[in-house]
Amino acid sequence: MKRVVKLFSGISIFLLIIVLLVIWFSPYGKHDGFSYKLVKNTVQVNVSADSVFRYLGNSENAKRWSVFVDHITPFDTSLIPDGFIGSKRRCFCQSDEKGIYWDETVEEVIPNVKRKLSCYNLHGFSMSTTDIATEQLYVANWDGSCDLTFTFFIDDREPGFIESLKLYLGAYRISSIFKRNLENMKSGCENQKRIHQKEQ
Repeated sequence: MKRVVKLFSGISIFLLIIVLLVIWFSPYGKHDGFSYKLVKNTVQVNVSADSVFRYLGNSENAKRWSVFVDHITPFDTSLIPDGFIGSKRRCFCQSDEKGIYWDETVEEVIPNVKRKLSCYNLHGFSMSTTDIATEQLYVANWDGSCDLTFTFFIDDREPGFIESLKLYLGAYRISSIFKRNLENMKSGCENQKRIHQKEQ
């Protein structure tokens, strides 16, 4: 019996250490300039902030830079143009529009500075939660380049304990996707700039 208790205690301590390490090293957490926990990744793009802002505001471009989304379908663009406040769209991870998908609404737009989107109606995810938001943040630099940041967080509320564990764990994949998406965005925008310069 003592051996069983010792084994159980050893396994429990080991699992607790694993959980603590997952939380400690998770990309989800506090970041300078933010009062709430989030996932945050940034890349410097050698293109002006207004050009990057326009590029990201066009859902058609997502298939050129996203490693997770196959395509994005905007809704009712005759009423609200794509990328503007109130515009809605559905994000599909597969070309046949099966499997993972979710909807987004643009909640806030500050031209060339910020675009905030709420994410909801999640389908096909192994882990999910509610009140998800993501932001595109743009900082214009003195040399004409732009610092582009993607964020992911729970909007306007504190997540519960189990929900927080999901966020700490899921943040590893989210951050990895953000990093690759940002690099693709950087490459795409800078290539467009070079092509435009050659045509002039």
